Amino acid sequence: MKVTTRRKSSVALLITILGGAIVLAAVIYLAFGVVFYLRLADVGGSCDRHSANHPDRIVFTDNWPPIDLARYAMPRYESVRFPSRQPGINIAGWWVEGDPGAPAVILVHGLGGCKNAIDVLVPAGMLWRNGFSVLMIDLRNIGESDFVDGRSTAGNAEYQDVLGAWDWLVNDKGFSPERIGIFGESLGGATSLFAFAAEPRMAALFLESTYADLEQMIAEDLKNQGFPAFLASSATLMGRVIGGQNLLTHDPAAVIQQVGKRPIYVVHSQEDTKIPLDQARELVAAARAAGDNVTAWFTERGEHVQTPAAYPEEFERRLVGFFRQSLGQP
Repeated sequence: MKVTTRRKSSVALLITILGGAIVLAAVIYLAFGVVFYLRLADVGGSCDRHSANHPDRIVFTDNWPPIDLARYAMPRYESVRFPSRQPGINIAGWWVEGDPGAPAVILVHGLGGCKNAIDVLVPAGMLWRNGFSVLMIDLRNIGESDFVDGRSTAGNAEYQDVLGAWDWLVNDKGFSPERIGIFGESLGGATSLFAFAAEPRMAALFLESTYADLEQMIAEDLKNQGFPAFLASSATLMGRVIGGQNLLTHDPAAVIQQVGKRPIYVVHSQEDTKIPLDQARELVAAARAAGDNVTAWFTERGEHVQTPAAYPEEFERRLVGFFRQSLGQP
């Protein structure tokens, strides 16, 4: 009888310990999720480090390799505001008129960037000095655009801001849809891709340093910091709990298969330590599997979104050539 009682006590203790361990593991998992989600989603003040840059004056930031920035300056620009396609949100932008009758390109920044970012202004300057009109925008919660909650939704809501920019060019500036292109980099590339799929009249899309799988990208980032990759799911879970957003609503690799035959250009560097080249390869493979009209340029040099600095002449030639072929001559 005593032995049986002792055994029951041992089993109960073991169950208690296991239960406590499971609860502790769950608490740690969720705590990590909160930290990683907030680090990913918090975009408050993300434009501060870019504030010295304007279209008429671009200075070095973000450890860019030295290039002649003066050649990409745009002396005359206009500050504009227009509604997002999501009602109640207004978006800020810089509008730079190109040659009379020239096509226009909307440029969309990545996470931690804004319209002031050097990696937005340099491609914009490349296009403008070749005759194109350019519109650089701040996505919601960033820069001079409306503040909603200070958190990024990884493009799942912000794509409507890109659609609002496109609407403004069509309705206010009188551009024909076939004369408007989109340039998106990093997270702004995914955001632009979501907009491109949602609006079938958009003519052409140029993507730099963009990912195919958000959760996989978060997992890679965690591994690089010495954390287990499985914690990536905790970050996306907290997106639902804290932010009320499913960060995985739109999957770039699936969305790119919905764009039809409209032209897409994908650029990515082997030296990108933030978003690995494999992400771009996966995105291009998905597009080609669907029969998309996609062109890829995978470079040997250039950190994240720095291909324009690593290959300034070649990047400009390819960027301008793509939009000239897709939208027509300026």
